[in-house]
Amino acid sequence: PLALPGIVKGEFKRPANDKSSDPDFYRIAAKAGQVWIIETNAGRSGSLADTKVEVLHADGQPVLRALLQAVRDSWINFRPIDSSSADDRLEYWEEMDLNQFVYMQGEVCKTFRSPQGPDSGYQLYALGGKRRDYFDTSATAHAKEEPCYIVEAYPPGSKIVENGLPVFPLYFSNDDDAERKLDKDSRLTFTVPADGTYLVKVSDVRGFTGDKQHYTLTVRPPLPDFGVTINTMAPKVPAGSGQRLKFTLSRIDNFEGDVRIDIAGLPAGFSASSPVVIAAGHVETNSVLTAAKEAPEPKKEDWERVAILATGLIDGRLVTKTIGSLGEIKLEKPSQIRVIMLPDNPKYTAADGGLIIEPGTTITAKIVVERNGFDGDVKFDVDNLPHGVIVDNIGLSGVLVRAKETERQIFLTARPWVSATSRWIHAVAQVQGNQASSEVRLHVSATGEVAAK
Repeated sequence: PLALPGIVKGEFKRPANDKSSDPDFYRIAAKAGQVWIIETNAGRSGSLADTKVEVLHADGQPVLRALLQAVRDSWINFRPIDSSSADDRLEYWEEMDLNQFVYMQGEVCKTFRSPQGPDSGYQLYALGGKRRDYFDTSATAHAKEEPCYIVEAYPPGSKIVENGLPVFPLYFSNDDDAERKLDKDSRLTFTVPADGTYLVKVSDVRGFTGDKQHYTLTVRPPLPDFGVTINTMAPKVPAGSGQRLKFTLSRIDNFEGDVRIDIAGLPAGFSASSPVVIAAGHVETNSVLTAAKEAPEPKKEDWERVAILATGLIDGRLVTKTIGSLGEIKLEKPSQIRVIMLPDNPKYTAADGGLIIEPGTTITAKIVVERNGFDGDVKFDVDNLPHGVIVDNIGLSGVLVRAKETERQIFLTARPWVSATSRWIHAVAQVQGNQASSEVRLHVSATGEVAAK
């Protein structure tokens, strides 16, 4: 038996003439409702083992985690996908919505953004450029025309109403860490369904044994936490313009809440959109560091006084962390373009001068380019839109202000389920040093507020 919490070392090894696999079983006692993190360290320690972990009942039968009922069928079209791609072509995508689970031959992903134009795929949630899996499933490659399904998850024992589509049982099992943090090592969150004795099975997914097939198994309680990194250090900011600051969140042990980032103590003449929020379930946000036209050149010690704090609620506790500084930022001469984003219709203008949109509607805004020696095309990104709000009707060219032109109307569309919120948003040019507009407050209002204006 393995006492919990516990750590044990193991090895997959058989006599030279024995080619059978060598799974290991560890008996644990656990109580209903307990949550345990089960993880291996093999490849990260130089082992050749490619582990897989499973939780079994005492009689060796797998423990059911969830029932996944298919509610819409689809298949992978246009091209096959590898185990990393988060941009996938799915048939009948028009019938899908965001935040739905996609079941692909045992792998469960989640829809993030609909295709934006005829030459784009459905974006799935990703971490570090690789698609993220859910329910501790593992990423695999998938063939063109392989069936897949939109599924809904139900607890074991639920009465499922038949709809003509399959129901997939999902067990407590993991091959490769679903969040890609442990490379090919395994990580599984086990929520104990009932008091009793269980078996933790550790095996090599290929059935290999031999030298350097060692591993360490850890079974521990979760320690939810987070860390934030600044991906844009010491940017050069032209006078009268702004630069994007990107923050990336690392979620630890199933922490999924909001994280607020505050920027304070900036030198005279500089400002930043603050606070900005990394929303629950997401891992990135952006701010804009703006220099006024007449901003004085700050000294190094001025930048050392800047404080950046990240705050989140973990198990009912408010946790605040200092996440470093921006470094020493250089003030540059004005850029050849200056970007401005603003409302273009009083109906969609909030009392604070920002934008206001209702769920299920489309509004307009305007991007203006002040040209100072650059007359070419200017393409844009729009950062920090709440999940479910998109820049719509962009065509193949994206958000583009054509050569010699100075403005472009854009359309923002909110899905009907988007919750009321307020976010700082901004536009970022893809040329001339990626100049960013000053922030604009976007308010997602309760239904009926805009119509009443």
